[in-house]
Amino acid sequence: METAGHHMDSSALVAVQRALRDQLLQQGRLHGEERGVASEMLLHLDEPNHCWSVCASWLMVQTGADRVDGGFSSAADRVYMPQIERRRDDIQLPSVLGAVFDAGATAIRTVWGAKSAVVYHDVEEDRRIDGLVRAGLLAAGTRSKIAVAVRDRGRDIGLMCLDSRRAFAWSNDHFARVDRLAREVIGPVLGAARELADTARAPAVMPPAPVTASSVAPSAPARTGPGSSVLTSAEWRVAQLVLAGCSYKEIAYKLDRSCSTIDHQLRSMRQKLGVNSTAKLMRELARLAASASAPAPSAGGSAFLQAFHLPGQGLAQGQDVRRAAGA
Repeated sequence: METAGHHMDSSALVAVQRALRDQLLQQGRLHGEERGVASEMLLHLDEPNHCWSVCASWLMVQTGADRVDGGFSSAADRVYMPQIERRRDDIQLPSVLGAVFDAGATAIRTVWGAKSAVVYHDVEEDRRIDGLVRAGLLAAGTRSKIAVAVRDRGRDIGLMCLDSRRAFAWSNDHFARVDRLAREVIGPVLGAARELADTARAPAVMPPAPVTASSVAPSAPARTGPGSSVLTSAEWRVAQLVLAGCSYKEIAYKLDRSCSTIDHQLRSMRQKLGVNSTAKLMRELARLAASASAPAPSAGGSAFLQAFHLPGQGLAQGQDVRRAAGA
């Protein structure tokens, strides 16, 4: 079975699906619609992002959330990048796909440090949310939020976040549904999906690089290099993670690509920017990140762009993400 440019052993996939089906569905742990969510996720165990999307769609229906996002991450990561998102069709909210969140911000550290889901009933008043992050959330239309760290057997898997435009939008039942789904379904299934994906990918790695004052580059549609070439948005997403010190394997995992694809993109980036080594590539990317100019944001979106560095937004005055987020 092929997925994201790499081969997955179909026999291993079937064995893991069977074991999880027995664990989740045959032992009476799940009831009603939870069983449906688990069953659909198991059908797409070789498509991790689809599994995330199934969870997000179900949570939107069950909680009335206006926006749900999620993605693989860990408490040790420097940044969090949502990989999937679901938004209500009848309202307009900014997308967080492509955003780079400072994982050192107090609000995110609080979620990783909690043993259950964390509720922010009023973003405007909650003291656990830093000032610039608060401004960004409010500009994004978020007045209340539920966030949960997804884990499997003690391992960090990722984050799942639910947003509402209304303060105090969440009931105890909403909290319980999110927390239970994360613990009983999302964690075990996506933990297995990640292990399968890691096994299928090549083991090539790249030594981590130091993080400097302008380490985390923004994702951008295009930037001009010394050779009058441009980097694509996909290449800039790779650049973000290179500058954050991620290995080939980590980059491939976060972007759901094969290591060979990442290697090809890095070679293309070196060629476009006229450099012949990874060290020189990093210096050039850091220079571009520091000098990147931001396009004029849409009305009401400026604070959101500043706080979370959406595609096209440079780091103000060479600040790193942690400082820019007010941590």
